[in-house]
Amino acid sequence: MVLRWSRGPLFAAACIGGGLLAIAARPVGSEQAVPLPSARQVIARSVEALGGEAAFKAVRSIHAVGTLAIPAQGISGHIDLFSARPAKLVYRLTIPGIGQIENGYNGTTGWALSPISGPELLTGRQLQETADDAWFDGPLHEAARVRSMDVLGQAEFDGHQAYKLRVVLLSGTEEVEYFDVTSGLELGSESSRMVPQGVVATTNFTRNYRQFGQVMQPTTVVQRALGIEQVVTIDSVEYDTVQASAFEPPAAVKALISK
Repeated sequence: MVLRWSRGPLFAAACIGGGLLAIAARPVGSEQAVPLPSARQVIARSVEALGGEAAFKAVRSIHAVGTLAIPAQGISGHIDLFSARPAKLVYRLTIPGIGQIENGYNGTTGWALSPISGPELLTGRQLQETADDAWFDGPLHEAARVRSMDVLGQAEFDGHQAYKLRVVLLSGTEEVEYFDVTSGLELGSESSRMVPQGVVATTNFTRNYRQFGQVMQPTTVVQRALGIEQVVTIDSVEYDTVQASAFEPPAAVKALISK
């Protein structure tokens, strides 16, 4: 599993709102000598750039450690992210002066817990998006979970020329994803997300890929939403060390489940 910023654990870890980066697709004219690749070709090249499907499938769980910062507000904290097959995800963010914020999905139940708002069970669209984020093999874009994929053209995204893909999952979740024309790696995405403030436009960037084991991971992930920029910096990644207990809901959340 790759630490994806959109439809993946790091996106869930930082998602609090919208803010769309306007990016215009470059029209593909008759002067273009090389035809656009298919969506499946773009994804296959991306998976190969990450280390290949075999290396990807060999990973059973992931524990990433780093920091999350909101520079404009002078906020930063320590983040622990746990993910496991097929679709389990928990992140814990500890901010000095505020406390610990936790979001999770254990394959059936999604929750949020913070010192400010207390415990909450996720429902509806927010639960579905969290489940999509938690899907371990999300970056593979497997046919069993994807309704459609289309190459919309080339576009400049985060300073790179990219293939622009519209991806619709079987759940109905939709986003536009960008893949570097040169390296094949995913550069980021645009999507709408359900958050406490409502549905908001969100733009995500994945940068500074680094190899951990046999798989490449982005070590800087940035989200722009509701005029706020959040930056996650990953310091370490461990594979296959996560225990099942990591995905147990906190006691306050269990109390809501039992009602």
